[in-house]
Amino acid sequence: MPRASWRGHLRLSLVSCPVYLSPAAARTKPIRLHQVWQATPAEEPDDQPDRERGRELPDLRESTAHSDRIEYRTEPAAPVSRITLRPHDPTTGEEIEKDEVVKGYEYERGQHVTFTPDELKALDLESSKVIDLEMFVPCGEVDPVYFNSPYYLYPDGQMAAEAIRVIGAAMSDAGVVGMGRLTMSRREPLPKRGT
Repeated sequence: MPRASWRGHLRLSLVSCPVYLSPAAARTKPIRLHQVWQATPAEEPDDQPDRERGRELPDLRESTAHSDRIEYRTEPAAPVSRITLRPHDPTTGEEIEKDEVVKGYEYERGQHVTFTPDELKALDLESSKVIDLEMFVPCGEVDPVYFNSPYYLYPDGQMAAEAIRVIGAAMSDAGVVGMGRLTMSRREPLPKRGT
């Protein structure tokens, strides 16, 4: 049994059955790069041989067949430190306290509307527990924009399996797919309409 990422009900008119969703595509965690600072190593005079400086550098170019594709470092890498970005006023350069920073939306160049944390919390949507099948459309007419986060729908129990089988067979015979709406993780994508 695949791991359920959402549990609820599928509703078609007066018929409702328990279902669960599982992601249809594997999602990999994106690689996040951090901003770091690496100090430039101090220049040492070239009149001393490498052995006198306390290290012996091997000549890797002779032992490697693909020397034209490899970058060689003759100096050891300096330590790297992760940096922090501190909010500051761009006009004066003065540092700003983090509790003074608020969220805002730029609706016109240089014009912002700001939101308090309470206002943003009030905008959160509760995840719905029902997928309402709102319409049926021919298979070829589904806009690919709806395929960006595909999920498999599974019946949750024996009675649900029979209801899903009947609904699926009817849609298959008619050559249509069902379109529904669901709010997951407090996000509800806005429907995009063509012109």
